[in-house]
Order: sequence, then structure tokens, then C-alpha cells
Amino acid sequence: MDPKVAPQQEKKPAEAPAPNVHVLNASEVQKRSYTAQRRRRRLTLASFVLLVLAPLAAVIYYYTTLAADRYAVETKFAIRSVSGAAPTDFLGIVSSVSSATSTTSDSYIVVDFIESRDLVDRLNERLDLVAIYNHPNADVLTRLDPEKSIEDVVSYLQRMVSVYYDTSSQIITLKVQAFTPEDATRVSAAILEICDALVNEISERERQDAMRSAEKELARVEVKLDEHRKALTAFRQSQQDIDPAASAGAQIQLLGELEGRLADAQARLASLTGFLDSDAPSVRILQSQISAIEQQLETQRNRLGSGLTSTSDTGDNTSGIGNDTLTERVGTYEDLAVDLQFLQQAYVTALTSREAARIEADRAQRYLTAFVKPAVPERSLYPKRVQNILIFAGFALMLWGIAVMIVYVIREHSS
Repeated sequence: MDPKVAPQQEKKPAEAPAPNVHVLNASEVQKRSYTAQRRRRRLTLASFVLLVLAPLAAVIYYYTTLAADRYAVETKFAIRSVSGAAPTDFLGIVSSVSSATSTTSDSYIVVDFIESRDLVDRLNERLDLVAIYNHPNADVLTRLDPEKSIEDVVSYLQRMVSVYYDTSSQIITLKVQAFTPEDATRVSAAILEICDALVNEISERERQDAMRSAEKELARVEVKLDEHRKALTAFRQSQQDIDPAASAGAQIQLLGELEGRLADAQARLASLTGFLDSDAPSVRILQSQISAIEQQLETQRNRLGSGLTSTSDTGDNTSGIGNDTLTERVGTYEDLAVDLQFLQQAYVTALTSREAARIEADRAQRYLTAFVKPAVPERSLYPKRVQNILIFAGFALMLWGIAVMIVYVIREHSS
């Protein structure tokens, strides 16, 4: 083969130098593993010291050296209503259930009131809360700052005053803390007095609301009764007649007597005209008597009534008869008397209703009964040093354990 036409041999690329690879022996692996474990132990120990031991030491120092003693006064009271005999009818049972519901509602009102700002305002009117809870014995963490706002004072007092309501027994338990036994007793007694005044105020307001409608109805009936009595008195004075009905009875009796006399005279006249002339003196005298009796009878009948059903029967009533007859007076008097009798009955009914409303309002009245009254404590119950230290140590250890576990889990997943 011709060397000129011989194919050129392809050039091979230069080979890269082999890297320096260090192979660890068993002793070096063991040494590095021991160093990493030792570093993790140190970090774990350091975190335990920083997250558990140091805060626990601070807490122990605070509770054993700085924390001030707090004295607690416990008061137990309940809201009751005036109760009578056990109800046997349906209405009595319903009213007793309503009374029990009302006392329960009032108990919740008192509990909410103790936790409100209104209590703080009323306490400040009686006591100096800043002087009580900024006492020299108080420590820095539990002392009330005089520069705090009223909202901060309310929040602070909620930590010093606790209230619990037992729904089964309907008993309210009030516990007040202060830095001296006397201050705790004073604050507890003041809260009890304020709550008592609040319950009385609510009860009296409901009592007035219940009585207001009955009093209003009684006043309305009294006004109408007084008006009708005045109208009846004015009628009697204008007619100069105390009882027109009795006068009408006397008038009817008089008409009967006149009619009897007229009949007797007419009978005697008939007997005389049988044997005497009409010009006879005795006949003329008897006729004159009969005419007088008839005129008197007509006059008395006109006083009793006009004899007409209405003025339209005869056109215009020009004679004046019937404008003020005894019959009309009796009708007017009977109308006034019936209205007066009705109003008198309505007045008696209104009086009865008001008395019933008063009795019901008195029976439903509530009052505060304190069966465990505030007493001066002899030793402090707060702070509970050992218990608080153990609780803090348990929580700190638990949180530290959770944090360490999370770190180890993350490290395992990353590797």
C-alpha cells in the first residue's frame, strides 16, 4: 500500500489525571462519628441550660425571693326570692318556675357585673384601689401601676378578683386577693355591698314596672269616677232633687190618690143627680170639686210626663211640656246612676288588681343572701410557690423536649 494514500491515524484525547481519593479507615470513621455526637450533646446540653435551667432558676428566684404574699378572702352568696307555700295549681307552678328563672338570670347579671368596669368605678368611690394594690409589700410583677388607664385597672382587678357561679346550687363564690389581710377583707366586703345594692335596684325597678300599669289603670278609673260624681251632684243641684226615682214614686202615689178622689167624687155626683137637679147647690159644689181634681190630676200628669212618644208626633212642642218632666229627669238620673255604679265596680276591680299586682311583685322580689361572709385571713394562700415552680418546670421540659425532637427529625430527613 502506498504510504501516501494510507489513512491518517486519528488522534486520541489526552486522559485526565486521576483525583486524589482518601479512603477513610475504620478508626477515622469512628473518630469523626464520636466528634459529631459530642458536638450534638454539647448543643443539646446548652439548649437545655438556656431553655430549661436558666428560666427555671429565674422562676425559682422570683417565687422564693421577690414574689409577695397575697391573702385571699372567700365569700359565698346566692340570690333568692320571697317564697311562700308550695304551689299546687298550674298558675302557681308556672309562677314558681318564672321566679326561679329570674333568680338565675340575676345571678348571671351579678357575675358579669363583678367582671365589668362599673364595679371598678363603684369600688373607686368607696376605696382607693391604687393604694391597696400598689402596696409597698407588692412585688414588681404584681403591683398596680398608678399610671395605668381604667381599662388596665379592670384587667388587673380581674386577676385579683375571681367569681364562679354553680348552676346546680345557684351559689356564687367570690374570691378576692390583696397584699394584706385587711385590704382583702375590705375589698370583698365592698364588692358584696355593691352587689347587694345592685340586686335591690334591679328588683325594685321590676317591681315598679309591674305596679305601673295597675296604678295607671286605677288613676284612670278614679278620674272618670270623680267626673261622674261631680256630674251627678250638679244634676241634683240643678233639679233640686236628691233622688228623682223616689220623687217619681211619690208622684205616682199622688196620682193614685187623686184618681181615687176623682172616682169617689164622680160616684157621689152620679148618686146626687139621680134625685136632684143639676142646678142644685150640692151638685154644683160637687161638680166644682170634680173639675178641680181633674185639673190637679192633669197638672200632676204633666209633671210626670208629656204623654207623647216624641216631639215629632205633634210637630213643634210649643207648650213647653216635656222639656223638664219628671220622667226625663228620672231617665237622666238613671243614666248617671248606672254609669256611676259601673265606675264604682271598675274602681273596686282596679283596686283589687293593684293589690294583686303588689302582692305578686312583693312575692317575686329578690334579695342577696351571703351565708359565707368576708373574714380576715390568717395566712397567705398565694402565690402557690411550689406548685407554680413545678408547673413551669414541667412545661419548660416539655417544650424543650419537643424542640429537640423536631431538630433531630429535620436532621434525619436532611441526611
